[in-house]
Amino acid sequence: QNCDLAQQSIVHIVQSPQKSRQKKDETEDNHAGGFLKGLEREPESLTRVDLSASILPSLSEGLAVILDTADKSISLPSDKSGAASYNSFYVFCKSFCQAVKPGKLRVRCSVCKQGTLTLARGPSCWEDVLIPNRITGVCQSQGCNGSIAEFYFKCGAHPTSASETSVALNLITTNSRCITCVTCTDIRSPVLVFQCMHRHVICLDCFHLYCVTMLNDRQFIHDPELGYSLPCVAGCPDSLIKELHHFRILGEEQYNRYQRYGAEECVLQMGGVLCPTPGCGAGLLPEPGVRKIVCEPSNALGCGFVFCRECKEEYHEGECSSLLSTHGAVAQ
Repeated sequence: QNCDLAQQSIVHIVQSPQKSRQKKDETEDNHAGGFLKGLEREPESLTRVDLSASILPSLSEGLAVILDTADKSISLPSDKSGAASYNSFYVFCKSFCQAVKPGKLRVRCSVCKQGTLTLARGPSCWEDVLIPNRITGVCQSQGCNGSIAEFYFKCGAHPTSASETSVALNLITTNSRCITCVTCTDIRSPVLVFQCMHRHVICLDCFHLYCVTMLNDRQFIHDPELGYSLPCVAGCPDSLIKELHHFRILGEEQYNRYQRYGAEECVLQMGGVLCPTPGCGAGLLPEPGVRKIVCEPSNALGCGFVFCRECKEEYHEGECSSLLSTHGAVAQ
């Protein structure tokens, strides 16, 4: 009961070789510098791996006035339920919870996809987990020569099937160092850590408010490689959030609006136009220089409206009336 295994975890038992085989293996191990012995050591539980130290700053300078944290009575808010102290990872559970939840880190062989890989070493930073081919091992499945570890995540809030995985939110972590939020100066947990030079920390409530405010003002940034994202709340350079699933914190309705705005911004960046009909807003990519735009109905999109590319009014010959009235006002 106290072996630190979450529900529906699979324990793979590897039988020890026979004594006659052991002598041969020991000889081979000596020639290999004991490499295989290191691989056969029992790895630490992935449930207890804590990568927060690789992203949390040692200290934090907030936008607001930072409270005096020298008071020893300040302690990290904690959840008293169950194994909350082991919530080192957070995921967005799309299938069942539809929310940000504590996650479980799992590993499998990249070849046979079985959880029978003995790791050469455990992960020590997020790069070890997110970047392929960083950690090697020996697959114990019969007939498999796999040697590359493949990490994945599951939601820790409910039982999951073997094929069910969740997206890791690598910027969200337990606030193990009691760092104040960069905006409200409260000490909260979990928090989101921006990947800027200062590693500014923001609580999830403030991050939600930040996202909604920027979304209402359409101040998200469209990056050609990353997509529709936000930088650090302090405006730090080179701090755009790369994993866009973090914006799932917005909730279903706001996240749908975020996706729509992102698609619209992408169309505009490509030189396209948006249909001006209320309730439509379909993205169109007409040829350069074409004034007559038809919002072609296709795949449940498009309303059939024909409009002028310049003034976004119903299509007409000659100059746009709005442009003529503007020129007249300037002349007066």
